[in-house]
Amino acid sequence: MIEPRKQINNIYGYVRVSTVQQAKDGSSLEDQQKKIEEFVQAKFNRPVDKFFIDAGVSGAKPLTERPASRELTDVMDKHDIIVATKLDRFARSVKEMLTIIPILEETGITLYFSELFGDMPVVMPKNPEEVGLKKKFNMARQMSEMVISMMASFAEMEKEMILERTSSGKIAWAEKGYSIGGEAPFGYTKEYEEIGSRRHTKLVPLPEEQEVLKTIYACKKRGLGWRGTAKQVQSLHPEHANFTPYKVGKILKRKYQGLPETS
Repeated sequence: MIEPRKQINNIYGYVRVSTVQQAKDGSSLEDQQKKIEEFVQAKFNRPVDKFFIDAGVSGAKPLTERPASRELTDVMDKHDIIVATKLDRFARSVKEMLTIIPILEETGITLYFSELFGDMPVVMPKNPEEVGLKKKFNMARQMSEMVISMMASFAEMEKEMILERTSSGKIAWAEKGYSIGGEAPFGYTKEYEEIGSRRHTKLVPLPEEQEVLKTIYACKKRGLGWRGTAKQVQSLHPEHANFTPYKVGKILKRKYQGLPETS
């Protein structure tokens, strides 16, 4: 339903996609722009004045650290309207979203999520009647803020789950003998392997350093500390006379790399 407005300056669209997500699940930059354009045309009978596009920017970054959203916050003014598709395209932390709401209200901005709350604004100016929004929307605003808080919580939980899955994926990949970035850990060297259309770095054991690892893990099983283990390495492997307790600790803590203990 086309809704008449007393005064609207600009209608801005904001879209974002991360490098990992790319074009999956209908959230590509093009898909988001199309949905926003259709929403704005149906509701206001006019085109979007300008899109602000953060391509390849993680939702973990706050609005002020994303290039396009920072530009958007610089140009937005009273009676402007901002439209994004979903909450997780706009903000992904409860603290940030609940901080943004009063700023937009004070500035006189109306915020819509085209796929959330139908055509009801998520954030409205403090004086909604100035842009043709009736006072009856005050109750709706309170309800939307409550839902936003819940949705932001779910978005934050989802972000943590994605990070955990990414970490688990790296560990699983490393357990197969592949490098997940950085220098080759002690006991290994790097070799390159073509898998499909991608080039992967494979970790290949170095026999001499593998013997040192065996000594380190044997000392661990005996209950020796880092300093005692370093002395054992220096004694049993003269070529590593400068082996330090810090290096022992770094090796013993490297399960995050997915490298199994050498037995």
